[in-house]
Amino acid sequence: MTDGSIKLAMDALEEGRPNDAIEILEPLVDEALDDEADVLVYLGMAYVQTEQPRKAVEVLERADELVEEHCVLSMFLGRAYRALARFDDAEDELSRSISLDPGTPEPYADLGWVLYKKGEYAKTVKTLASACDLFPDDLDIRAIYALSLYRLGDFTAAAVQWGLMHRQEPEFMSAISNYAFLMLTLGRSYEAAPFVGHANMLAPNDYRSLILLGELRFQSGEHEGARECFQKVLEQDQENVEALSRLAILYHHLLNKDERDEYLGRAQSLVGSAPEKWRGLCYALSMIGRDEDFINCLIEWTRVDPFSAAPWVALAKHYDHIGKLEHSRNAWRVSFELREYVKILCDSCGGEIRFPYDGTVGFDIYAKRICQNCGKTIRMPAGLAEH
Repeated sequence: MTDGSIKLAMDALEEGRPNDAIEILEPLVDEALDDEADVLVYLGMAYVQTEQPRKAVEVLERADELVEEHCVLSMFLGRAYRALARFDDAEDELSRSISLDPGTPEPYADLGWVLYKKGEYAKTVKTLASACDLFPDDLDIRAIYALSLYRLGDFTAAAVQWGLMHRQEPEFMSAISNYAFLMLTLGRSYEAAPFVGHANMLAPNDYRSLILLGELRFQSGEHEGARECFQKVLEQDQENVEALSRLAILYHHLLNKDERDEYLGRAQSLVGSAPEKWRGLCYALSMIGRDEDFINCLIEWTRVDPFSAAPWVALAKHYDHIGKLEHSRNAWRVSFELREYVKILCDSCGGEIRFPYDGTVGFDIYAKRICQNCGKTIRMPAGLAEH
């Protein structure tokens, strides 16, 4: 075995030629000695890059026995475990990689995706909050952070992150579409409008652009234009629950019961186990005014995505609205536990109060609160932030 072969393999990896690296390194594997674990590490890296995670795990676990600590090995072993859906093992290895070299952004993003896949949204937010400060220009880290905030039902905080990404990378379609979507969800159509326009300029036939334009038109009262947008989405994807749900709402406004029920029924038959589909269906049932079905839909959403606080917050608000105060209190408690923080908004100055939730102490949602910014009394539980 020669250092020259390893150098050639390293060059191949750096130049984006992992298959060449594999061809160089595979004949050397059986000869790898205790002081030559690099052969196994580089081969494992090449296997990960060529989407061969089982082979990667085999050689990287062998390398792990030959060296004490190796941040790159742990990062690629974590990636291989992630590809095999061994999320607990992936979390351990990626956490170890970060502890060995906290100045590298890649394992933070990888760890964030693993925690997100595990449904540990609050833990993802905690893990990546500091990473966003350490690596403010890393779009992968910030995107996972924003997606996790969204799953916690913290739409305003998620919107801030997508806005930061858009300012950093103005043509980043995910940032544009997600920011516009959140502004529309928050009812801030005026702020959403330029982003909806930008999305439709960049990708006029993309289903995301069409849904955004349809929703903007709907909120602006242009119901026929909105219907055309959602129909175009269905021409691309007949099983798009978001478009089906919006069409059900539109036909409800047009007092066309048959069309409304047809689109609603199609949406209900397609939601399956996808949390975002349940969100769209819940929104439709709410807009149509089917309170009991809306509650049942939210409850099913909590089962489909058990670590998401968003449906629990919606349940808490709705229970309070219909006078089921004990149900509301319990739903708020679950949302606090999932978020691991309490968020309050002052309706006088718009200031936000956010603090950690201690389950052993609890939180009285009806207790009087004073705004730390303006000093005025915050009406409770109305002050508890829905978004």
